[in-house]
Amino acid sequence: MKRIVRKLTTKPVWWWERKRQYSIRFRHDLLPPLTVEKGPVQFAVLTTPEALNDALWAAWSWYRFLQPHGFELQLAVDGEIAETERSAAQRLFPGVSIYDVNPIIASLCEGRPALKLFFEHHAPGKQVGLTLALSRLGPVLYSDHDVVAFNPPVELLACVERYTPCYFLDDANGCHDPSLVEIVHAMGLETIRRLNAGFLYIPHNALSIDIAEQILTQWNPVPHYYYTPQTVMSTLMRSANAQPLPEDRYVISNQRQFHWEKDVEYGAIAARHFTGTVRHVLYKYGMPLILQQSRDGIWEKQTGTKRPA
Repeated sequence: MKRIVRKLTTKPVWWWERKRQYSIRFRHDLLPPLTVEKGPVQFAVLTTPEALNDALWAAWSWYRFLQPHGFELQLAVDGEIAETERSAAQRLFPGVSIYDVNPIIASLCEGRPALKLFFEHHAPGKQVGLTLALSRLGPVLYSDHDVVAFNPPVELLACVERYTPCYFLDDANGCHDPSLVEIVHAMGLETIRRLNAGFLYIPHNALSIDIAEQILTQWNPVPHYYYTPQTVMSTLMRSANAQPLPEDRYVISNQRQFHWEKDVEYGAIAARHFTGTVRHVLYKYGMPLILQQSRDGIWEKQTGTKRPA
């Protein structure tokens, strides 16, 4: 009987959990402000105007740990945001840099027609353009708007200290554009099969714009593959000899996708990438946990610094 009930309720409950409105997304004002300090490492969180609220939660979850270690937070937006949203972000992060990624990417494409074609036909490719551009200026820690930290990222900080590029491990099969993989291999290059491009540390000048231009010269935007940008980044990070972060601490998982499943043990991990199938879990459990951590003294235990007033 229990099995039958579960089968009948799984899809309707999943639909409801994914589609319902979660008011906590808009309550980042409950978090204590974090002043953005100047530092040698650019910490860039890429978002769209529609996902800005999620990006503020994600940025705060990381920056409480990164602030004392020389990271400078930037909010990179694919488009324009309202002045009220800009003001809210600046109240949460006094001194933060907020900018539109498109002029940066346009300047990167000058004299590079393959890159220009790629960014014109593949919106998720903005991540590739941003990381290429920023890594020319200095080391960069890149994050999507749905990657959230729960505990001190000691392994990540060790990679930064060693100038070792690193990434989250995807599932066992990885996600790539098969046609671009063929092009990459024909050129004698390699990809990282399990690289997930949603969170990356990239030392200064570690990525090759020339390699990106070369592999995309033969790329055709039809058929359209969602994971083409990840394949580009996988090739560039393989050329940079990037290393994976431990997957038991830096997690990409579908656990708790459905209401009857067990969730991740958040006390045991550093961070989780809440991909689309479990985005509702971020709202239902991830954000409330971050808010609770900001209130119950965990701040001091985790960061070694006094919580902001």
